[in-house]
Amino acid sequence: MRGLEMTRIEVFVDAAFAFAVTMLVISFDAIPASFPEIVGAIKGIPAFIAAVAQLVWIWYVHNKWSRRYGLDTALTVVLSTALLIVVLIYVYPMRIMAQGMFSWFTNGYLSSSFSIDTAGELAAMFVFLGIGFVALCTVLALMYRYAGSLKNELLLNDFESYETQTFQIMWLGAAGIGGICVILALLLPRPLVPFSGFAFALLGVWFPLIRSRRKWQDPAAIL
Repeated sequence: MRGLEMTRIEVFVDAAFAFAVTMLVISFDAIPASFPEIVGAIKGIPAFIAAVAQLVWIWYVHNKWSRRYGLDTALTVVLSTALLIVVLIYVYPMRIMAQGMFSWFTNGYLSSSFSIDTAGELAAMFVFLGIGFVALCTVLALMYRYAGSLKNELLLNDFESYETQTFQIMWLGAAGIGGICVILALLLPRPLVPFSGFAFALLGVWFPLIRSRRKWQDPAAIL
């Protein structure tokens, strides 16, 4: 029986993610002192929701991994710590890029509190964000690889082993998508740099594709 009780590292990770969400709340804004400031704060809600959704997604992935395998080893601590380091480094950039995205989509109506003056600066931000996403996905892939290497110790059945391998492939592919974002930011002409972020839309294709393909290869593995 695995994942019945929370491990110490899992509790720590949960607390760290809660702290990261708090950082998103307090990172830029003071308490509004006038009606225009209230309106400005309200305009920042979509970017805040997008950034929090990303954090909750990452937390959920780690939580599911912990529930599946219930590991509490030294390498589990190292990998979970690496995940937290990446997340906490990229908390601010996630909200900055979310603000920039909504500002771009609404032609400045949902304004951004972070100023990017040139296409070169925007490209650098996409490179920074893309590298962070590659690091995040690589850590998650390593976590599933590690769990798969303990097949005998964890008494994983054939379905669980196949599912573990599937998730490893999914996150390695997701890391490749982050790499595509970096490449586009570096190679696209400056006027087209904002479209680098659209590379992440490939995640909506990659995850369902690999799930359906793996399910087709092994009909017994219902993911």
